[in-house]
Order: sequence, then structure tokens, then C-alpha cells
Amino acid sequence: MKSLSARVCAALCVMVFLPAGVEAATASCDRPTAHSIFKTVADAADKLSCNEHGYWEASFGELRVFVYVPEGKFIRGSKYGLDDEKPVRSIHLDGYWIAKYPVTVGQFRDFVSANDYMTDAERGWGSWQWNGKKIDSPDTLFDPWEPRMDGGWNNIYFEQDDDHPVGSVSWNDANAYAAWVSERYGVSVVLPTEAQWEKAARGTDGRRFPWGNEAPDGTRVNFADKRYAEKYGRYARRPDLSQDDGYVETSPVNAFPLGQSPYGAFDMAGNLGEWTNDAYDSDYYAIAPKRNPPGPAVPDGIPDQRIDRVNRGGSWVDWVGIDADGRVRPEGGHSVRSAARTGDEQNSSDDHMGFRLAVDGVRTAQTKDPDPYKPDLTGVTINTYPAKGNIFMLEASGDVAGNIAALVGPDGILIVDDQFAELVPAIEGALQDIYAGELRYILNTHHHDDHSDGNAHLAARNHATIIAHDQTRERLQQDKGPGHWPVVTFDSRMTVHFNYETVRLVSLPGGHTDNDVVVFFERSNVAHLGDLMNSGTSSFPITDLSAGGNALTMRDNVGELLDMVDDETVIIPGHGPISDKNGLRVLYRMLADTIGMVEKKKADGLDLETIIEQGVSEEYRDWGYGFTPAEDWLAMVWASLEQSSSDNL
Repeated sequence: MKSLSARVCAALCVMVFLPAGVEAATASCDRPTAHSIFKTVADAADKLSCNEHGYWEASFGELRVFVYVPEGKFIRGSKYGLDDEKPVRSIHLDGYWIAKYPVTVGQFRDFVSANDYMTDAERGWGSWQWNGKKIDSPDTLFDPWEPRMDGGWNNIYFEQDDDHPVGSVSWNDANAYAAWVSERYGVSVVLPTEAQWEKAARGTDGRRFPWGNEAPDGTRVNFADKRYAEKYGRYARRPDLSQDDGYVETSPVNAFPLGQSPYGAFDMAGNLGEWTNDAYDSDYYAIAPKRNPPGPAVPDGIPDQRIDRVNRGGSWVDWVGIDADGRVRPEGGHSVRSAARTGDEQNSSDDHMGFRLAVDGVRTAQTKDPDPYKPDLTGVTINTYPAKGNIFMLEASGDVAGNIAALVGPDGILIVDDQFAELVPAIEGALQDIYAGELRYILNTHHHDDHSDGNAHLAARNHATIIAHDQTRERLQQDKGPGHWPVVTFDSRMTVHFNYETVRLVSLPGGHTDNDVVVFFERSNVAHLGDLMNSGTSSFPITDLSAGGNALTMRDNVGELLDMVDDETVIIPGHGPISDKNGLRVLYRMLADTIGMVEKKKADGLDLETIIEQGVSEEYRDWGYGFTPAEDWLAMVWASLEQSSSDNL
């Protein structure tokens, strides 16, 4: 049984004492039996009650409360705002539940801890945060808010308690949280559509703010006030110097009861802006359906950084949105008006953006599909092996990622490659076990995730410099955030002098990828060959034709490497155990033999299927039980021959 029956709640709703300035509700909290989504949430909740505005609330715990918004029409948009708020139309929505409060810091921390979740900010996209400069002049060339690669929900420049709204989270992060909460509650929890958000914020009468049409003051909303101006200046945000809302930055999500929406939702103006599910389209209002508009469709295959998602409500850095004379002034930055709209990239993690949840019984959280090429990293450990002198090799258990070379000494630590982002804590622990120094440099042998995905996380956490080939940067820029991008690049050769060691970076492209680099530690006579070499016989190599690789070029480059090392060189391969020149000779012979075999059989008229069926020679039958089997390698050789033949036409 619920704590309050429908009959008792209906009675209490007309007896409740309301805060000053809050009008008595006209709704009655009668159970809307025709709506299955009402029953679904009500049955799953810990407690069902009627709020002071006369609307049902379903509680799943402290600050985890949903308010039911009944079916009906509301007025969307504003004729006084920017063009993207027009035309003003009457929109009909089916009944749905909206979270009474935004998701809090404590709630998001629970999610991160339970899932070892990494946010988009940590994955290289960073977070827009304050750079510490107070600026009053609008003529400055520099915005005091800038992308910071070490910024994130748990690394922000001001103090937050667990009951404050979580910010510096992306649209993707919000959906990941919603999917997790769905499993915990047994109800499909989502981000609200833009229409659902706006109705929940302003009710059915087209009011300017959640509480009505009166201009905001310090008792209703956390916005850009005199406290904001004293710390951050008056740059861009047009703070109201006559108001004091009691907070410099964010406030507890239940701090402004007088600012509640008509349904009893808190913080739908100010504190933090809120992600909605919809893609942003400035013209969508004119073409959207009048019933349950779902938001613009997003074509498949569009990268996150090219999809803008709607953010609503304004934040503690934003202004009122209307002048003292009552006229709407959309310019001057975001505002806390309920009709104001803005769009931000769905992987953006700004300090002024958070989210709240909804339940409509129609949609599920839009989470990313797992990377099919990323191995299961559960329980992976980092094993350390001495290479020579003060150079070590770090290997991920199960060979799930590329080997790391670590040069340690009084100057700090330099590493070559950095595996997957999820393994960064284990990598840092292994490095500190070797040498308690500061990570200074990260060198990439090429762009593949199992060698470079740790770039952003490691560089941001340690303020390290990433160095790689020009083409590596170009490849990483295609689908990785700025935190991954090398800040120092080169074309053919580069030298780094570090810990009394001469570190030579040499470009040998076109074999594994078009940005292959080998790294020589000259004084110690150690070489990291990246994925130009898989040592041992567990796996044939990979030549990534889609990224400029070719098996024939790999053979030639490995042959060139044989002339660049001697019998005393210690070789750290891209995968497999520490090796030497003899191991490199074995690899070269396999490359030459298998390529020659496929080339001859192809010239004799055999097709690829027949060549794969016949397989490799007896000498190489023990190869290929690891990541790349013989049939895959033979297919790569065939495709490389086809590519080379086409290039020579």
C-alpha cells in the first residue's frame, strides 16, 4: 500500500498550508486511471503523495521524486523572444512524470562509483570552466570561460555539496545515468523532450517564468546577481546588481520553494541549465507536430560533436532575460526565461549544464552502443617488466592493449603509448611503483585506441605533453576530443632529450597505419616498434587498410627496421613479450613468405576463398591463435595486393 490513498490525498490537497506567494492549486490529485504510465511509476515508487500544488508525486528516495504532469495542452514558445522561440503554438502532451529536482552531485557520484563510469569530459572533450579571471569589459579578446581538459563534474572550480545539481556532464552522460536509474527503479527513465520540459516549467498559460510573469528576485531563483558580479565581473552575463540570491555559484536543488513551477518542480529556472532529449533546430517549432512532438530526427552516423541538443532553464551565470521596463531582451547570453532555448554539442560538458529525468512510458534512454572492437577490460592488470636500465615495459594482462614503454628518472617519466582510458588508474599505479615521479611526456606510436585512448585522461590528470606524428593528430581529430590530440607533432623525425636519454622518433608510415612511428632510446639501445611488430607467434599482424596501412609496406618497413637495430637492441613490440633482432627476423621472414605465397597463387588464378582454404605453410601453422588468425591475415595480404595493383595503374 502507498502512504496516502487517492481519497486521503485529495482531501489533504485542499487543506495544505502553502508558502507565501504560492497560489492554491486547482488540480485535485484524482488518480488518472486511464494512463498506464501513471500506474507504472506509482506502483514502482516507495511512496505516493499529493503535493502542495495538487499534483501527484512518486518518491524513490530523498530528492529522487517525480511529479505527474497530466495530459493536456500548453502554450509553447514566446512571441517576444528570439526567432527560435516562434511561432507560439498550442501543443498537446500525453501525461508523463517529470523529476521534481535536477540530478544531484551525490546521485551522480553513486552512478559513477557503481559503474566505474568515465564521462565525456574525461574521455577527452573536457569541460568549459572559469579560468580565474574577473572581467568587466565586454571588449576583452578572451572569454573567461574556456575548455579545460582536467575539468569535470568532480573537478570544478567552486565548492559543491552532494545536494547541489551535478554539472559539467554531457548529454551522453545524462543518458547513461538515466539508463542506470531505469534498472534500479524498474521504470524506463529518460531525459524529457523539450516540450515536456517546457510544460513542466511554465504550465499551461504561457507564463515567462515557473512562478509567473514577475521578474526574478533572490527569493525565487539562483541567477547572475551581485554575488556573481563581485567574483566574476559583469562580462557578457548582465548580472542584476540589485539582487542577492544567497549563492555565488550553485545552490541546493530544493533551495528556492518560491520558484517552483505550477506542478511543483524545483530549479526549472536558474541554478543549472538542463539537457533535454531533443536535437536543436531553430526552425523546429514551425514544423513540429501539435501532439507529443518528439524533436527533430538525427541522421545516423553523425558524430556527437556535430549534434546540438537543447538545453533549457538558464543557470547561475545567466541573466533575467527581461529589462527593468518588462521588455524581453534575448541578447546578452542565456537567460532564465522558460521559453529561452539554446543548443550545445551532445558531448559538451559545461559547468552551467546539468539535467533532470522524466518518465513517459514511450521512450528509453539513448545510450551509446559499446565499441565492438574494445575488449572486455574487467579485471585487467598492468604487469611490469624491466627492458634495460631505466626503461620498462608495461603490459596489460590478456594482451588486451598495446605495450607501454616507460623511461623514468630525475626529470620524471616519459611513456610510449597508453592503452585504454579505463586502464589509466592501473597504469598510473604501475608507473608509481617503478618510480615516484611526475609523468611529463606521452609519445604515441599511432592513433589506434589500444595505444592512444589513455591520452586525454593521463594528460589531464598529470598535465603531461602528448607528442605524435602529424597524421596521428589528424586521425585523432576525426572522432576524439581535444584532450586526446597531440600538442607537439612532427613529420619525419624528432628528438627528445630526457633523463640523460636521447629519444628518437622516426616515422615509418604505410604498414600498420599511415602514422606509424618507432621510438629509439639510443643510449640504452631500446626500441619501441609499435604495431609494426607483434612478438611471438600468438597473432599475425594487422594492416589497417582503412587507415593507410598495407601488408607489402609493412614487410618493407620491417626490413628497413632490421638495418636500424643491432643484435644487442632490446625491442618492445606493440604486443607480446620483450623481443630482439632475431625475433624481428622471424617476423620479416613470415611477412615475406606469406605475402609471396598469396602473390603467386593470385597470379596463378586462385581466388581468395581458395587461398584461405589452403591456408599458410606448415612453418606458420602455429601462428594465429591470438587476435589475428591466419585467414584474416591472408585476406589483408590479398586486399593489400589489390590496393597496390590499383595504385600502380
